[in-house]
Amino acid sequence: MESSSTPRSTTALVVRVDARQCEVLLDGEERAALLRGRLFEERGTDKSPVAVGDQVTISYENDDIAIDAVQERRNVFARRVAGEDYDLRQVLATNVDQVVVVNSVGVPPFSSIVADRILTTCSFAGIPTVLVLNKIDKSKPRKLERICSSYANAGINVLQTSAVTGDGIDKLVEVLRDKTSVLYGLSGVGKSTLMNYIDPTLKLETRETSNSLMSGRHTTSHSRWYPLVVGGAVIDTPGVRKFRPFGIPPHELRLHFPEMLALGSECHFPACLHRDEPGCAVIAAHEDGSLPKSRYRSYTELLEELESVYGGTGRNEVKPGPDHKARR
Repeated sequence: MESSSTPRSTTALVVRVDARQCEVLLDGEERAALLRGRLFEERGTDKSPVAVGDQVTISYENDDIAIDAVQERRNVFARRVAGEDYDLRQVLATNVDQVVVVNSVGVPPFSSIVADRILTTCSFAGIPTVLVLNKIDKSKPRKLERICSSYANAGINVLQTSAVTGDGIDKLVEVLRDKTSVLYGLSGVGKSTLMNYIDPTLKLETRETSNSLMSGRHTTSHSRWYPLVVGGAVIDTPGVRKFRPFGIPPHELRLHFPEMLALGSECHFPACLHRDEPGCAVIAAHEDGSLPKSRYRSYTELLEELESVYGGTGRNEVKPGPDHKARR
């Protein structure tokens, strides 16, 4: 860049975040940028003040770039920080068009609890989702059919893919085309492998999953934004072993399981929590098998967790929506 005695200011896109330093896309080039100290003072309950996908105001002089402010976010994909810091939010990505929840039906095995927690979080944040069942070449047909049927009445778009056989890749490409998407899921489900298949120029590192542990191994250590040759971009994220939603008031959880929301209109109590109330249509559907047991289990386990964090039926007064600005 041209030298100047006076720092210049402009906007840039955050494409990578790692510890106290991140990278921004400036004039088509990825550049390292430092975070101003005041950003940490103003971060509220967020673990980090910036995230991949943020549009930020920067000042720069020669090769020195600093992030001065984070512009208003269109939406936020986040989770509760692991460990005892349940009051902190880890922002995984911002300003996205969709979250592609990638799951394996091979190794590691499909986890309905993890998938449902991510889907619920996205519903609360107002972010569209796609559920990808990867490694279908390793799955038994009946098991795959059972998983798909469990989401039949939930209004969730389900794709079946295999980076080995190429099945479903064309459909996934169309889902990603010209959109900014987050790929998210457990470690070892094949996110990086799918991305390499779609765009070989990325050359993302991949590793074999552990059959003995029935789990994946971390290959992505930080979130990063990648442009796609088909148009749009993907934010690749580190794999997780657990996912803890942040900020969902317990009494609102029922609103983010679509099939339960529809059934809830038939409950005796308008604000029924579908746990032990008399005249509950959701409980009746669970008992007669019309509501998949896996979905109801996900709901009740998450409801109990949210109540342990936020108390009772929800003393947390965070309003649902694309961005909970009080917690930015």
